[in-house]
Amino acid sequence: MINKNFAFVKLMQAKEYRLFWIAAFFSNMGMWALVYGRLWLMRTMTDSEIMLGLVSSANLAPVLLLSIFGGLIADKYNRLKILRSTRFLFSIMTLLTGFLIFFKVMNPIILILISTITGILLAIDIPSRSSMIAKLVTKDQLATAISMYSIVFGVSAIVGPSLFHPIVNYFGLSGIFFIIGIFYLLTFVTLIKMNLSIHNPTKEIKSYKVFDELYIAAKYLVKTPILFIILSIGILEGITAGSIDVLIPAITTDILNGTSKTYGNLLLIGGISGLFSTSFLILYGDKINKYTFYVFSGLLYCLALIILGSNFGMDKIFYLFFIIAAARVIHQTMGTTIIQSRVKEEFRGRVLSILNLSWGAGAIGSVFIGFLAESFSINFAIFFAGIISFIALSVGGFAIIYKYK
Repeated sequence: MINKNFAFVKLMQAKEYRLFWIAAFFSNMGMWALVYGRLWLMRTMTDSEIMLGLVSSANLAPVLLLSIFGGLIADKYNRLKILRSTRFLFSIMTLLTGFLIFFKVMNPIILILISTITGILLAIDIPSRSSMIAKLVTKDQLATAISMYSIVFGVSAIVGPSLFHPIVNYFGLSGIFFIIGIFYLLTFVTLIKMNLSIHNPTKEIKSYKVFDELYIAAKYLVKTPILFIILSIGILEGITAGSIDVLIPAITTDILNGTSKTYGNLLLIGGISGLFSTSFLILYGDKINKYTFYVFSGLLYCLALIILGSNFGMDKIFYLFFIIAAARVIHQTMGTTIIQSRVKEEFRGRVLSILNLSWGAGAIGSVFIGFLAESFSINFAIFFAGIISFIALSVGGFAIIYKYK
């Protein structure tokens, strides 16, 4: 029997957080399949690793360029209304993708165009979604709330790969996108049940002061060293280690000589590992030193990539994928927890949008990693990404541990 005094049990008893979590589950099921489904779709149309990078870059470039303005929107307007709108539009674009595949008119250019449109929606969506959680829980519940929120990534990363090959096998790739569209509709319906008034902006931002407000947020960020260090590390990781996922279809076909089943199995290993890490954080996240775990889990993540890219690493690919996914989940969750716990509410949307540049940096990283893989080798691209991220995290991590040990 589950102890009702456990922090995660108390969180799920709160209606608004529970609805937000359920919406996140449906949404992340959709997002998981959307990202990896598009990569596999592109691989079926071309053997170019650069094209794999481009479809990912098309989705992330708007995040890199526009998420700062998305943060301003998040601080100026009701965040729940924004999220409802973006999730509904995600559903429309995903269903459109399914129909284009079904009627055999999909091609790489159309796929990149659709990815760009969903990237623009993401640039608006992410700052609002990231900012909402702090309004739903108390500060002492924040670490557990973020870990609980992160578990939906782990669950979706297990359910998704388990169903990927059967759905593709019986319904074709179009079936994947029709199911994603339904998941986004379920997200929208769940968000409709949440209380709008909780998410009204705390401070009015006048439209003619847009750039002034962004400058104030950036200045606040620079003057808060821990946020600035995590941002800098995140951007370098986004360009290097964080973009390795674009090579998974190429690893599947070129190195493992596999099919969609092999692709699903690789992703499944990552999902199981991620769920294991998230479960650990739910149970012990409020008892561990988040700064130490942020640094050392990141170093382990990078070290595993270095080994994977070495001459003997591919023979241990399933074991290394498990380590990579486990360490990455802890690293990213601890980074998010640090940020959420230290940023002021009035700056939350704008600061989180600036920090999302680390994720948006994948727009550059996806093409860069794809170029390295096509010009040299897949192994070299992975090894290089691991080395650069390891150096960046070693330098930044030393400063973090020295100040916050």
